[in-house]
Amino acid sequence: MKIVIGITLVFGMIAMFIWNSVPRLASDLWHGREFTPSRNFTITKYECTNWNVFMWNECTTTFMSHQTGVSQQITDWRYGWAPSDPVQLMQWRDEPASVTTDVSLRTLWNRLLVALTLVLLGLLTTIGLLATAFGRADGAPADASGAEPAPQRTGGTFGKRRA
Repeated sequence: MKIVIGITLVFGMIAMFIWNSVPRLASDLWHGREFTPSRNFTITKYECTNWNVFMWNECTTTFMSHQTGVSQQITDWRYGWAPSDPVQLMQWRDEPASVTTDVSLRTLWNRLLVALTLVLLGLLTTIGLLATAFGRADGAPADASGAEPAPQRTGGTFGKRRA
């Protein structure tokens, strides 16, 4: 049952990440040169957090539409320290609702590497959980060490010789 819960959590995390990050990442990758400085949106908040001291960072940009007044957010995950550069909001010429930042475009390959690492880690974890589940079903020992059980004593004299 623990394995089923583990697999569900891993797939759930991967699905959430893909649902939230990959469409904008793909749009930035395919149309990166078609973005221009935004005239329809204004940045209201830009906040970056370094996780695990310097391993990776998360930057969240909150912006508001001039026309509707609706506030939206975009989040980027990258390796290394959070960028300290001033940020500028960019929008796609052909679809003004598609928004990113200039920092997001400059760190595109770093963001792609984080996405691929997370997906690969999830797949390897899932394969490991499935291998453990099928290994137990095939009669493998249930302990984590994989050691064979100690032989049982059947009686007799140890160390004495009969002549």
